[in-house]
Amino acid sequence: MVGRIVKMSMEVEIPESPKDKDGKEIDPEFKFNYYRGHYWDNVDLKFDALVNNPVFHNKLEFYFGKNMMIQHWDTVIRYAFDFCDRLDQKSKMFEYCVGWITSTYGKSEIMGMDKVYLYMVNRYYCTKNAEGKSPAFWVAEDKLKELCDNIENKLNLVVGVRPPNLILKDTTDSKWQDFYSLNAEYTILYFWDPECGHCKKTTPKLNELYLKKLKARNVEVFAIGKAIGKDFEGWKKFIRENKLEFINVAVTDKLYELAKKDPNSLVPVPGDPRKKPTTLESLNYQTTYDIFSTPVVYILDKDKKIIAKRVSISQIEDMLDHLQNKKDEPKLFPPDKEEDEQMQQKH
Repeated sequence: MVGRIVKMSMEVEIPESPKDKDGKEIDPEFKFNYYRGHYWDNVDLKFDALVNNPVFHNKLEFYFGKNMMIQHWDTVIRYAFDFCDRLDQKSKMFEYCVGWITSTYGKSEIMGMDKVYLYMVNRYYCTKNAEGKSPAFWVAEDKLKELCDNIENKLNLVVGVRPPNLILKDTTDSKWQDFYSLNAEYTILYFWDPECGHCKKTTPKLNELYLKKLKARNVEVFAIGKAIGKDFEGWKKFIRENKLEFINVAVTDKLYELAKKDPNSLVPVPGDPRKKPTTLESLNYQTTYDIFSTPVVYILDKDKKIIAKRVSISQIEDMLDHLQNKKDEPKLFPPDKEEDEQMQQKH
């Protein structure tokens, strides 16, 4: 045990960088890449007792820190999978490392890092092994069910992914609208509820931002409101009174009733060649987009891939000003710490 700890504490010996005939380094990144590639050489990853030693924890923390890898979700995922896949899935080492990485990125406040968390959960908690069981043997069945609930939909909502299209009716209750067909440089998906106190503040702000800046810069807002039952008239009234000029759609009252009565007339059904106006994902948009409270914002690029989510109005303005090279334009909405924190809360 002592020998393993001492060896684990020793740094990896790095050879000299290869040089060309003139004595210049061929690869300036050689030493760093060698160090990272051999970082675990002195650690016996098959010896479970090491997880109780602070030296091991510090090494794990350093390996996934900013000094060893770019803190970008795709980079972290690649190295996390590579590291965890080499561990014995029945070991305490596997339990400790998978648990620590998953928990760390699940708590991260950095936008986009939820992708690491969700990919870890999907791979090491929700995907069955050869024995038909979850690799996460330490997690109780009820907790696993909670973790894996709606995981496939959540994986469609991470940065860099094109989320499902939504095809819903506008305020006329007759015209279908969808955001995939929008020819916009950026698209903002805005989920809101006319009875939500926070929405009553942010929705008019978004409309002002749209009219004074975004519309002229080919940025579209596709707003999905709650409009079932008594909310339908309230939704239309709010839009009318606040003169909302961006696209407003919803599962309208009539659409909701038809979906309950005859869903097959609305969505594709196996064996039915008839073209249908919408999709099951659209009708169940709250599940599809993991909406449990409002408002919720997603910003999409021209290819309709997510580049940001759960951002405030001031953050939308600041981000799009930078992306569209308009960062010197006067701000309509200065940073609002309370609103920023509220929008970034995990729902």
